[in-house]
Amino acid sequence: MSSNRFFWFLIILFFIQASHSKADRNHLGFGFDNQKETVTIPFKSFNNLIILESVIDNENTLNLILDTGIRSLVLFDKSYIPKVSDKTFDIRFTGAGMEEPISAEVSINHNLRLCDDVVANQINAVILKRSNDYLHTLKGIKIHGVFGYQLFSRFRVEIDYENQFLTLSEPYKTDKIEGFEAIPISILDTKPFVTTHISTKENEWQKLSLLLDIGANHKILLLNNPNPSHKKMRNRRIAEGLSASIYGSKTFAKTVRLGSVIYSDTEILIPTKTTYHHESIDIEKHGAIGGRLFEKSTIILDYINGYLFVEKQGDQIRPSSGFLAEGQF
Repeated sequence: MSSNRFFWFLIILFFIQASHSKADRNHLGFGFDNQKETVTIPFKSFNNLIILESVIDNENTLNLILDTGIRSLVLFDKSYIPKVSDKTFDIRFTGAGMEEPISAEVSINHNLRLCDDVVANQINAVILKRSNDYLHTLKGIKIHGVFGYQLFSRFRVEIDYENQFLTLSEPYKTDKIEGFEAIPISILDTKPFVTTHISTKENEWQKLSLLLDIGANHKILLLNNPNPSHKKMRNRRIAEGLSASIYGSKTFAKTVRLGSVIYSDTEILIPTKTTYHHESIDIEKHGAIGGRLFEKSTIILDYINGYLFVEKQGDQIRPSSGFLAEGQF
């Protein structure tokens, strides 16, 4: 190659790379800056809730709970945004703990940065006009809101609960990851559902479709008691929703099975119908798996290819760590 041709080759290559870099910075929703393919981010944890530090609109630092059960960035107060957009609109917002929908305001066209290499552009923020005071501070950490689907719909997300690291990577097609079992999931109305088998007695199994809700710190929550003959604990506060506490009772399952991974003596929460409202969508919804089921282990969520990868351990039987004490949420 002549020196002139090589010179023009370098010029063209420079402009191609600059164009790609500019496209990375201007992507809609979450994406990698600087042409990364994998980024690891530390997180804080309280009762297996994942708390990520972020910066909104290059100005305000926020602590956000990562939640697969939420479709938008939800903030607890308007003051957490440097400037609310000129164009806003009101909506009615529903969720766990809400006896009726609450009002919220949607502010458009914000950016949210999780670290130097991961940023979301032109996203909307749902600002609640009323929220659960309990969630505003966890273990001395001020909590500003919740987010989830926008991140999970873009990356393969690995959650290392024990070491408190979140690893984001490009969702290349695969159904095999060494050391993990691949379990199919279905994404319905932006939420992940997984087939789960629960046994309350020897050799008696129930097949359930459960929401995978890592923004909840219980193990299993079921809308109907799987073991009506078992003596339940008294009704009391069992969990926390976005706008209010959730009341109900507790029981346990002898075994819970995801694929071939078995969890023994697992606590089950059974909410009262008046304090657990879930969105009306055209699917059969039996309940939810919370992040506490995976404590001290690693899972990988891949919305794009439709898999939950659960870390294999020894004989793949994991004992329960006991009941969640009253008031410990």
